[in-house]
Amino acid sequence: MTDQLTQTGKQPNIELAEDIRDNLGTRRIPPVRPSHFPDAGASVQTLTSSTRPAGSVDVLLVNPPTPDGAIWIRSQHRVGRRSRENMIWPQVSLAQLAALLVPEYTVEIIDANALRMGWAEFEKLLDEKRPKYYLTQVTAPTLRNDMYGVFLAKSLGAKTMAFGTHVTPMSIETMRPFPALDFVLRGEPEMTSTPSRGRRLPTRASAKC
Repeated sequence: MTDQLTQTGKQPNIELAEDIRDNLGTRRIPPVRPSHFPDAGASVQTLTSSTRPAGSVDVLLVNPPTPDGAIWIRSQHRVGRRSRENMIWPQVSLAQLAALLVPEYTVEIIDANALRMGWAEFEKLLDEKRPKYYLTQVTAPTLRNDMYGVFLAKSLGAKTMAFGTHVTPMSIETMRPFPALDFVLRGEPEMTSTPSRGRRLPTRASAKC
C-alpha cells in the first residue's frame, strides 16, 4: 500500500489506520474558500447609537439604582454605605455640576436612589435621554452595580465618566476591569471639566481627566 501511494505522488496519512486508507477515494478534494461575512455597519449606523431622539440631553448626571433596592448613600465625600436610617442623601455634587454646565450643555439629573428606580426603568429612561456624556456617582461597595449603568450608556454611544472617593485614588485600577468607562474625574469634579474654568468635557478616549 505504501509503494502504491509513493508511485502516485501522494504521501500516506500516518494518522489513519491501514484499513481506512483504502476508502479515501481517488477524486480531487478542492480547497474551500474562506468565508466572507457581510458588514452591515454602514447601512445601520444611523439606526443605532448615533441616533438621538427628541428630548435627548448633552449631559446626564446620575446617581444610579442601588444593588438591592435599598437606600444607599453616595456622595463625593463619602465612601458609600447602606442608609441605616433610610435617609435620602441629597445629591448636592450633581446639582453643583449641573449649575456649572448650563447653559453650554443641556443637562438632566437622575437620582434613581431617591426615585426608588430599578434597573429596568432606568434603562428605559436612559434610552429616551441618549446622552452624549454620562457622568455617574460610584462608590466602592456598589462599584460593580454602578458600572452596569456605565455599560448601558456606552452601548448607546455616550462618553462615560465617573467620580467619587473610590475612583480618585484608584483611577487606572478601576478603569482596567471596566473598559466601558472612558474617563475618571479625580478630586472635585466641578474643578476638572467645567466651562467656568475654561475647560470642556472630554471628547477623545485617549484623554485623562
